[in-house]
Amino acid sequence: MRKLNLSNHSFTKAKLKRSLSNILVLAVYFVSSFVFGQTNRFLYDLVINKNGETLKAVMALDIDQKEVKFYDYEFVRQDSLRKSTGRNLQYFSETDQMLTRNVNSSTNISYTSFYYDYFKITTQDDMVWKLDKAIKKVENYTLQKATTDFGGRSWTAWFTTEIPFQEGPYKFRGLSGLIFEVYDSENIFHYKLTRSEKLSKTFDTSDFLETHYGKAAMPITIKQYHKLKLDYYYNIVQVLNDFTEKGGSVTSEKDLNSKEDILKEKKDLQRSIRNNYLPIEKERAIPYPAD
Repeated sequence: MRKLNLSNHSFTKAKLKRSLSNILVLAVYFVSSFVFGQTNRFLYDLVINKNGETLKAVMALDIDQKEVKFYDYEFVRQDSLRKSTGRNLQYFSETDQMLTRNVNSSTNISYTSFYYDYFKITTQDDMVWKLDKAIKKVENYTLQKATTDFGGRSWTAWFTTEIPFQEGPYKFRGLSGLIFEVYDSENIFHYKLTRSEKLSKTFDTSDFLETHYGKAAMPITIKQYHKLKLDYYYNIVQVLNDFTEKGGSVTSEKDLNSKEDILKEKKDLQRSIRNNYLPIEKERAIPYPAD
């Protein structure tokens, strides 16, 4: 049975292992062995400071010969369980930071689940970086500082030219080496590289990224996506009534499994949507009303 969660996004809150020793792979190893059919995977801890809570998730950055992918690493574990058990397990992103792009490109395709549908949104995300003279050492790597403004936030990144992939977590890229760490000026979003893996063949994400377990991603624009979310917001009572009538259950701070319960709590539900919404790109934020 499908559940709809109206409370805070449930990021993994367990303590994450941060073993930088696992990153110690010589740059020449990546470059010389980067051949067709292999995936270089870099894992980042994503920490989000939201409404007084510290929320955590592990994110995967997969770099193939032609394509870059970024997604919740939990999908890998769920995919393995699904294939080993034969069970129809389905997982939904806790971060809403699922995307693909071509290598050396700033054109991103973001994927998102909403209600019963799966969508993809294409954006052009060029960044102008300002290099800083500041450097620091992380294990055996020398990192250089760089800054940029993106999505209505100011960002600081630390990168190394010793691993010459011009990529990084989320949409961050374009520096002359792999981004190890990036965070905004308010320290709301903080990505930090923790370990790396080299896979012998290209990792197949087609079940959970490019599609959602067989459901094709429908292309829409940012404007169309905003309209969907605002229609949901303003018509939440009817939407949730339809959802429960189809056998779904609603997860909230209160039991909302009848029409009367949902109607009574409409304003609280709308307030919860607003309060729990924290866009990484403020310039593309859904224009929810102030109250």
